[in-house]
Amino acid sequence: MKVVSVAGLDLAGSPRNPSGLAILSLYREVLALRLVYSDEEIFKALVEYKPLVIAIDAPLSIPNKSLRSIDRKMISLGYRVLPSGWRSMRMLSERAVRLKDLFERKLNAIVIETHPLSALKSSGCSSIDELIQGLKLTYSGEQASMQVHEVDALISSLVALKYFEGSSLRISEVDGTVYLLGKVCE
Repeated sequence: MKVVSVAGLDLAGSPRNPSGLAILSLYREVLALRLVYSDEEIFKALVEYKPLVIAIDAPLSIPNKSLRSIDRKMISLGYRVLPSGWRSMRMLSERAVRLKDLFERKLNAIVIETHPLSALKSSGCSSIDELIQGLKLTYSGEQASMQVHEVDALISSLVALKYFEGSSLRISEVDGTVYLLGKVCE
């Protein structure tokens, strides 16, 4: 029996650096949480689970200037995002746009942009542990041993789940949309 899932990807700008990948069932069970590197490795891991929604921690549009309108809006709302026009961010955006196209074509997945630190902030939770508890996530691994990329991927997968459920927070501008979490913790 195939488990229906969503995914979160904390994408690195270069395949030489680790990206975090989290696969989450619709029953809020962590199916996979690991570091991946190459585009092929990421794709192979996703093919195994065929997620319906993939939330990527990376700009999914290439900026004309140092800041996209959506970046400005996020900053005005109190979220700390990096300027997507920086050289390293531009490289990340180009990789993310390529992968988005691949995931949409080959996996028939919905691909959305997220920002895990902002999603944690919008949830009202002070830590990943509080967020996991608030959303009643089941996870057999040790949260204390998660690397930052895995934490960001896990938060991104929760955004993908909330998007699938129709309860994510949506922030839009002409050049992009970023999805975050609604209130989880008070």
